[in-house]
Amino acid sequence: MSAPSFLSRVAGTIAAAAVVSACSLLSPSPTPVFGGVPADFQIRLERGPCFGACPVYLLTVFADGTVGYEGRRFVAVEGSQAATLTPDEVEALVVAVLEADFFGLADEYTVQATDLPSITLTVTMDGRTKGVYHYGVGCGTELDTAPPGLCVVESLLEQIPVDNGWVSPM
Repeated sequence: MSAPSFLSRVAGTIAAAAVVSACSLLSPSPTPVFGGVPADFQIRLERGPCFGACPVYLLTVFADGTVGYEGRRFVAVEGSQAATLTPDEVEALVVAVLEADFFGLADEYTVQATDLPSITLTVTMDGRTKGVYHYGVGCGTELDTAPPGLCVVESLLEQIPVDNGWVSPM
């Protein structure tokens, strides 16, 4: 994966890496794999179907940078694929999760419409696991109630299969 394409989407978040260090001082966490990434860090994005041809896939990123992908429907590549993120890319995801206050988010954000795609994000970090269901993925629209931080995390993760050619850009 080309680091510039991914890292260009998180410009400024690495400057906030101090947040990761500060949070680790406040609560004990597993020994980091590298930098501010807890050894138990795992983030999973499951993109659900819509009435049309929305991509349906599962993407998981692990603390060591391993990426697992399972393309299901309306994707460029169906089936299992793997890739590796750099330590900086994984740390950028951790920073985005912390900046979004992911563990403080509501369990779901939905719009009052039908036949729209959904994303379920599940994060494991520092011995905690939380999932957030986001129906009607349309960050930045007046219908969508998802907080911007959640949308940033979703966007970073959705770029990984695009950068690897597994999903076409939307």
